[in-house]
Amino acid sequence: MSFKRNQNEICETLKGGITDFPGAEIMSVFYETTPDAVAEVLPPGLKPYKTPIVIAGFNHFTKTNFEVPYNEAALYVSAVHEKTGLPGLFVPGMTLDVDMGSILGREVGGYPKKWGNLALKQEGTSYEASAERHGIKYYNIKAELNGKPNDPDIMEKIGGLLSPPDPKRHPGATIIYNYLWPASQWAHLENIKDAPNPILYTVWKTKHLEEKKPVIGTGEVVYQHSDHDPWDSLPVVHTLGAIMTYNGIALDGARSSEDEYPVDQEAYLPYAFYGFDHKLG
Repeated sequence: MSFKRNQNEICETLKGGITDFPGAEIMSVFYETTPDAVAEVLPPGLKPYKTPIVIAGFNHFTKTNFEVPYNEAALYVSAVHEKTGLPGLFVPGMTLDVDMGSILGREVGGYPKKWGNLALKQEGTSYEASAERHGIKYYNIKAELNGKPNDPDIMEKIGGLLSPPDPKRHPGATIIYNYLWPASQWAHLENIKDAPNPILYTVWKTKHLEEKKPVIGTGEVVYQHSDHDPWDSLPVVHTLGAIMTYNGIALDGARSSEDEYPVDQEAYLPYAFYGFDHKLG
């Protein structure tokens, strides 16, 4: 082997193929935050969903097509595309415990992935997971998978986000919204208008259906403030519940012009730094 590679020696993700997670245990704690918090975090091109729902997630990927098994903490904010009107989820923060998953997510997908210390503990129906960076445990979720959610109306409130929004073109697929604007395109320019436009990218996510059924329960989300990872800027107002799913997922890497929406450089610039740490010292 050498530093020179051909396309047959790299993962499908770098060839525009599917990023596949055929084995996964995914915990999602659903809660409502404030409308102002959602409006503040959403970049141009996205509008708030009818309800300010946030998913505090923790993904334990047992099998992928690009990496050894790994863990991932993630925040998902409900949103609607201003052009298509389709609901989906925007990702303002992700923390992983491996390098390749972080590198691929940042360089190819534009996700704000950072490396950190993750912890996961499961005993019977009890579940707890956390994320820590710079000595601060800024994210902690707990669940008791007892079949009883915090809010009995959880499925009615989250159903619109979990339902495939475009069954004709993308049957069975839901949406993750992300932005493609690598810093190499703009960081060294004197005039930001000389940079190409940031692209609001619609990523279609499908599931590998498993026989093991989802399990529902009560959930809890606790944040500790960190300037580097300000996940607490999406405060918990009302917890809906927790759901553990066992379906693997697949993210479509094929880029279509219909799934790309340019936004203004100056309007997006304040949001371009959410994948980077606050200035140290």
